[in-house]
Amino acid sequence: MNNDGRSFFGPFYTAAYKSILSANNVIENSTDAVEIGEAKFLRALSYFKLVQVFGDVTVNLSASPSIEDTASLVRQPATDVYNNVIIPDLNDAIAVLSTEIVDGRASKLAAQGLLGKTYAAQGDYASAAPLLAAVVNATNVSLKDNFNEVFGAENEVGNSEIIYATQVSSSIVDEYSFGSDFWNWFVGDDSKSDLPVDADLVAAFDASDANGGGTDLRRAVTLSEDGTTAIKFPKEGGLGGEHDWIEIRLADVILLYAEALNENGSSADDVLALLDPIRSRAGLTSLVGTATTQAEVRKVILDERRLELAFEGQRWFDLVRTGAVDAEMGETISTNYHLFPIPISEILATDGVITQNPGY
Repeated sequence: MNNDGRSFFGPFYTAAYKSILSANNVIENSTDAVEIGEAKFLRALSYFKLVQVFGDVTVNLSASPSIEDTASLVRQPATDVYNNVIIPDLNDAIAVLSTEIVDGRASKLAAQGLLGKTYAAQGDYASAAPLLAAVVNATNVSLKDNFNEVFGAENEVGNSEIIYATQVSSSIVDEYSFGSDFWNWFVGDDSKSDLPVDADLVAAFDASDANGGGTDLRRAVTLSEDGTTAIKFPKEGGLGGEHDWIEIRLADVILLYAEALNENGSSADDVLALLDPIRSRAGLTSLVGTATTQAEVRKVILDERRLELAFEGQRWFDLVRTGAVDAEMGETISTNYHLFPIPISEILATDGVITQNPGY
C-alpha cells in the first residue's frame, strides 16, 4: 500500500475504533438509558462505516479489552457484524431515543435512518422501507427551500434537513499531523476524489441541465465555476474548518426510500414522484413518466443520488449496493476491490491475527 493509502485508511480505521471504545465505556458505565442509546447509535455508526469500507472487521464490545486476548482481534464476518452488533444497537437506540433532533446528538430518527441504510446495504429492502418511511414522514424534518442552505457552518444549527452530523471543530488537535487525510475524510476533501473533479461528474451535471428543463442549481454549490474543484464542504477560509460532516440528511433518506420501494415492486410513477421535491429544489422538472421498468427506475435514482449527494461519501457504496460498479467503471472489476485494504499497521501490530483483504 502506498503512503496515500496509509495516511487515509489508517487514521480512519483508528478513529472508528476509538469511537467504539468510547461508546463501550458509556454503555458499560452509564445508568442513563438515553446516554446508552446515544452511545449504541455511535457504536453502530462506527461499525457500519467499518463494514462498508473493509468488510469483515474485528469486533470489540468491551470498554477494557484484554491486550492478551489476541483471538478477539480475528475479523468477524460482515454479516455477523450487521446482525449481532449494528442492528441490535440501532434497535436499542430506537427504543429509548426521542424523535427530537438536537445538533450533534443521536435521535430516534437518526437511528431509524441508519437502520434503514443498514438493511438496504444488505439488500433487505423489505425491512428498510418502513424505517425510511418513518423518517420521511416525520413532522420535524423537512427539505430546505434552497440547496445552498443545507451546507456551510453557518447553516448547521437547527437545520431542518440534517438528521445527524458528526461535529467538527478546528480547535481539535489533529493527532495525525499535518498532511494526514483523516481530516479530509470528514470534510469531503480527499484528493483521491476531487483534485481534479472527475470529468464524468461534470458531464453528469451537464446532462442534468440538458434533460432537466433548466440549470441544475446544485452544481454551483457542489463544483467550482470551472468544474475542477469540489466546494460543497469548504475546508479553508471563513468557517470552513468548522463545517460538520453530515452523516444523514433527509434528501438521502428520501432517495433511499424511493430505491427501497422500487426494489419492493412499487410502480415507477409512484416511486419517481418521491423525487419531485428534490428535483424542484434543484430547478429541474419531474422524472415521472421518464422510466417504466424497475431497472430503469433504479438507474434514475442512482443518477439522482450521484448529483444530490456528490462528495458526501455515498457514491462508491451506492454503486456496490446496486451492482453498478462494472457499468460505471466500464470494465469488469473484481469484487475484491469493492472493499478497501486493511491498514498494514494493524496487520503488523497483531502479528497477522488481523488479515488483509483479498487482492491487496
